Amino acid sequence: MFRFSLNKITASILFILFCSSFTLAQQKARITSSSGEEIPYATIQLENGKIIKTDIDGKFDLDIAMRNKRFQISALGYQSNWYYLSENDTIKEFRLKEEINDLDPVVVTGNYEPQSARNSVYQVRSIEKKTIQNRASTSIQEALNTQLGIRFSQDNALGSSNLELLGLSGQNVKILIDGVPMVGRQGTSNEININQIDINRIERIEIVEGPMSVVYGADALAGVINIITKKDLGNKWSVMARIQEETVGVEYQPFTSKGNHIRSISGNLGIEKWNFGASFSQNNFGGWKGEKTGRDYEWLPKEQFFMNLSASWTGKSIYTDYQLDYLDETVFSYGADARFEILDQNFITSRWMHRLSGRWESSNSFGLTWQGAYTNYSRDSETWVTNVYSGERYLSQAEGVNATIHYQGFTWRMMADWKSGNNLRLNPGIDINLEKGAGERIDSNDGIQDYAVFLSADWTPSPNVSVKPGLRKTWNSAYDAPPIIPSINTKWNLSDQLAIRFAYANGFRAPSTRELYFNFFDASHSITGNPNLEAETSNSINGSLDWKKQVFEGVQLKTIVGGFYNDISNRIAYAQDPENIQVTTLINVDKYKTTGITIGENLSMKNWNFNLGFSYIGRYNQLSQEESDLPIFVWTPEITSDISYQIRPWKTTASLFYKWTGSLPGYEISIDENENTKPKEIELDGYQWMDLTFKKEIGTNLNVHLGIKNLFNITQINSSSESGAAHSTGSQRPIGYGRSYFLGLTYQLKN
Repeated sequence: MFRFSLNKITASILFILFCSSFTLAQQKARITSSSGEEIPYATIQLENGKIIKTDIDGKFDLDIAMRNKRFQISALGYQSNWYYLSENDTIKEFRLKEEINDLDPVVVTGNYEPQSARNSVYQVRSIEKKTIQNRASTSIQEALNTQLGIRFSQDNALGSSNLELLGLSGQNVKILIDGVPMVGRQGTSNEININQIDINRIERIEIVEGPMSVVYGADALAGVINIITKKDLGNKWSVMARIQEETVGVEYQPFTSKGNHIRSISGNLGIEKWNFGASFSQNNFGGWKGEKTGRDYEWLPKEQFFMNLSASWTGKSIYTDYQLDYLDETVFSYGADARFEILDQNFITSRWMHRLSGRWESSNSFGLTWQGAYTNYSRDSETWVTNVYSGERYLSQAEGVNATIHYQGFTWRMMADWKSGNNLRLNPGIDINLEKGAGERIDSNDGIQDYAVFLSADWTPSPNVSVKPGLRKTWNSAYDAPPIIPSINTKWNLSDQLAIRFAYANGFRAPSTRELYFNFFDASHSITGNPNLEAETSNSINGSLDWKKQVFEGVQLKTIVGGFYNDISNRIAYAQDPENIQVTTLINVDKYKTTGITIGENLSMKNWNFNLGFSYIGRYNQLSQEESDLPIFVWTPEITSDISYQIRPWKTTASLFYKWTGSLPGYEISIDENENTKPKEIELDGYQWMDLTFKKEIGTNLNVHLGIKNLFNITQINSSSESGAAHSTGSQRPIGYGRSYFLGLTYQLKN
C-alpha cells in the first residue's frame, strides 16, 4: 500500500522552488477601456483553459501559445470579447467596452467553450477560489454546506458525508472533476464521498441544478457539481504551500493527534509549450470524543493523503493535458474496552485516477474535445484484535469481518464543435462508461457497460434569444436504459438588465454496481442487492428570472428568482424483501417528486459584498398515495447569507457565512397499541450554522487565515423517526463537532 507519514512536521513547511532559465521571445500587449485607460488585472482565457492575468498597468505577454487560437478577454465592469490572432498579426492593444452590470464569472459546465455565467443557457452557481480561501475550507463539504438547496448528513460509522441537492439525494447528483465523472460509491447510501477530493487543488466549484443527462449521462438527474482544479496561470514557475491548524471543538494538540491538521504544497513549471505540475496534501483529523468516554469517538479519526502529477502541451492547433490523482484515506474505528480482547476497525480507501483531456481545432468553425479517465478504487474493511494482557495485535480471522470492495472504471467522452453560420453551433458526441466491481460482498458479475451518443445545439435566432435542444441515446448491459433522453434549455434577454431562462429535461439515474450486486450480512446487517432494478427516470422543468442593475454609482444589485419541479418514476429505495422480511433489499418505488422556489440576492458596493438566499422545497410524501388525507408534499425552508468586507488599508478581508436549515417534516408507518399500522408524522429538527473568518495579506506572497467555525456550537439535532438511517439510528443526528478555532498560513511565489 502506498503510504506517507508527515506526523513530525512542525510549524513550517520546507519546500524547493521550481525555477527556469528558459526565455521566450514575447511581445507585450495591453488591455484598455474604450477611452484608452489601462484595465488592471483583466483575465485572458484560452480555449484550452489556460488563464493569463494582466498586471497593474493592464499589460501581458502575448506569447506564441496565443497565436492561431481563439481567446477571451474579460474584466469586471466590461463586456467580454473573443479574439483570434494569426502568426502575422501585430496588434498590441485590445479595447473592451464598458458594461457596468456584468458581474458574472466565467463558467464551463455544460458549455462547448468557456463563457460568462450571464450568457449561459444554464443557471450556473459558481463558488470561486477567493470564496473558498476566505472561508479557509478544509473539505468540499465546508465549501458547500451553506449553499442554498444543499443539505448534508453525516455517516460517522464510515467517515463519509451524504449530500442532497434540491430535495434529491446524492445518488442523483453527478460529481465531476474537470468534467470527468468520479467512480467509487460507498456506504448503504451509495453516494460519492466528495470529501475524498483535495480541497487545496480547487480553482472553483460549479453547480448546475436540474437534469443534465443529455450531456453527462446517468446520475445527473438532480444536477451536476463540477469541481474545477487549478491550471497553469501563465507563469513560468509557481509554488504554493499551506498549513492550517484547527481545534475540534475544545480538543486540540499541535500538529498531530487531536485537532484538524492541514498541510499542502504544490508547484508548477512552464517550459516552452510544456507545463508540469505537482502537489501533495495531508489532512489529519484527530476525531472528536464529544460525550464518549474510553476508546469511543463520536466522530472517527481520519487521515488522508492526496497527490497529483500533471503535464500539458499546447501546440498550434492542439492542446492536451494529463493528470494523475492519488488518494489514500484511513478511518479509524476504535472498539470499546474489554477484559480480554479489543476489536478495532480500519476503513481504508485507495484511489488512482488517470485523466486525459484535450482539444483540437481544425479551423475557426470546427473543433474536437475529449475527456477520458481510468480509475482504480478500493475500500478495505479490516478488523484488528488486540490481546489486553500480551499487547499482541493481529488481523482477525473471523468469517465476514474483513472485506474488500474494488472498482475499476473507464470513461471516454468526445464531442465535436461545428459552427454552421453565425447563429447555429452543433455538438455531436459519444460517451463510453465501463465499470466493474468485485469483492467479498459483491456477487460475481460482468460489470456494467454503458454506451451513448448525443447531440446538442446552440441556436441564436436573434441576439437576445438562445435555444439549446439536445438528445441522447444510451445502450446499457445491466438494465433497460431509457430509449431517448431529450432536453431543451432557453434563454431570453428582455433587456440589458433582465433575462429569463426556462428548461425542460428528461433525466435518469442508473442502478449502480452496489445496488445490483452488493450483499452484506453480519450481526447487525442483512442487506442484499437486486439485479432486476430498473433505471430511475424523471421529467423536470425549471426556470429563473435574472435581474441585475447598477443602482447607484459603485452599487450593483443582482436578483435571481427560480422554481423547479421534478417528477421521478421507478425511484430506487430500500425496502423489506417480499420473500424474506428479515432482509433489506432495493426496489423500484412507483414515483417521487420534488418542487420548490429559490430566491437569491447579491449586493456589491465598494468594499462590501452581500449575498442573501431563500428556498422553500417540497418533498413528496410517499404515504399520500395510500392516505388521501395526508399532504402530497412536506416542505422545509432555508435561508443563507454571506457578507464580506475588505479593509483595504490593512489588506484584510472579513467574512461571515450563515445558513438556517429549517426543520424537515415527514411521515412513516408506526404500530399502535392494538398492533394496527397507521401513518405517523415525524420531524428532523432545524439548526443554524455560522462561520466568521479573517484573511490578512502580508506583503505580496503570504496570507494569514484565522477565525471561528460553527459559532452556534452545533453538534447534533433531534429526530422523531423511529426507523433511523443505516448507520445513524436513534433520535440523534450528527451535524458538527462543536465550535472550533483555526489559524492558517498560505505562501505563494510565482514568476
